[in-house]
Amino acid sequence: MRELILHIGRAKTGTTTWQVMVTLNRQALGPAGVNIPTFFRGDNHGELAAAFADQPGRLGRGYAVETAEDQVALQSKLRKKLERELTDGRWLFTSEHLSTRLRTAAEVDTLYEFLAGHFDQIKVFAYVRRPDDLAPSAFAETIKAGRTHGFNRKYALSARAFFDHADFAKRWERPHRSDITFTLRPYLREGHLEDMWQTLFTLADARSPLPQLVTPPSSANESLSAAALRYLQEVNPLVPDGALTNRNRRALISTLAGVQGPGLVLAPNVAAALGAQGLLAGGLHELDFPGDTRWQEWFSAPPAATGDWPRLSDAERGEFAERCALAKVTFDCEEKTQPDVPDAALRAIRRAAIRLTQR
Repeated sequence: MRELILHIGRAKTGTTTWQVMVTLNRQALGPAGVNIPTFFRGDNHGELAAAFADQPGRLGRGYAVETAEDQVALQSKLRKKLERELTDGRWLFTSEHLSTRLRTAAEVDTLYEFLAGHFDQIKVFAYVRRPDDLAPSAFAETIKAGRTHGFNRKYALSARAFFDHADFAKRWERPHRSDITFTLRPYLREGHLEDMWQTLFTLADARSPLPQLVTPPSSANESLSAAALRYLQEVNPLVPDGALTNRNRRALISTLAGVQGPGLVLAPNVAAALGAQGLLAGGLHELDFPGDTRWQEWFSAPPAATGDWPRLSDAERGEFAERCALAKVTFDCEEKTQPDVPDAALRAIRRAAIRLTQR
């Protein structure tokens, strides 16, 4: 008997910290009846998403998936890994990329059919964050990744998939299949990791006593004040492309993270857009989760305070620029010219680089 517990981390619900903690506690989880794979690359099992997403995008390029043929090859590679490495018992796979890259029920069905070939039972679980709390955090991540758009109605509508939790659940639920179950849980900052572990052990029918778990070091994901985010948005066009893997951008974000100030909160126009779409509660209804105190708290919490996308004074700009100069963060405004290399050659270079990093 082989059972899979599949964690599909929803946006901004502590998934990275959870994955680090899972890996740190691999030895303790084994005796509790939960096996953690070592045949994926790293703590995040994103290969599953790259192998079955219709549009794997940048994630796919990280696994050398740039064509349909590449994706078929990755699926075959994963199949051989599972056939070779799996043993009877319960296994935990975890990746937030499954929730972001698999955007249709058809893609999810393809993944389920693949997994059903290796597991007798599939138990899926995910956490969701209230959209009025999620929107500022998700928007901040886009600015940190190099975007320049505003925190407005257009952003809320373009990011609808992040906030429509009811549609997300519908995409992953399979009530007509007895071999697949889906569990949705509320993200609340207080006690979140404890609730994740309790959910895992409940799904795994874990044996008592439960293990003492090692806590990971504090997250390195810097939090920026609203003013720092506004400044970052202004200088993003000056920082060479490469998102957070770019050394200069990482240095810039680290520098700005040291500046204290009010955090970004929900903008009125974003709240209005979410409300008009029926998404201030993610399209979910309290009556669907009776008797659960954490869900009651999730629904009853007062809405996040609203505020506008900040305007920077000349003094603030000067302070930020001075801090960047002291940290030796430079902005290169010159346009970078790409070498004239055929697409096939570029793909070959990327694959070679990926193979080198895997050794």
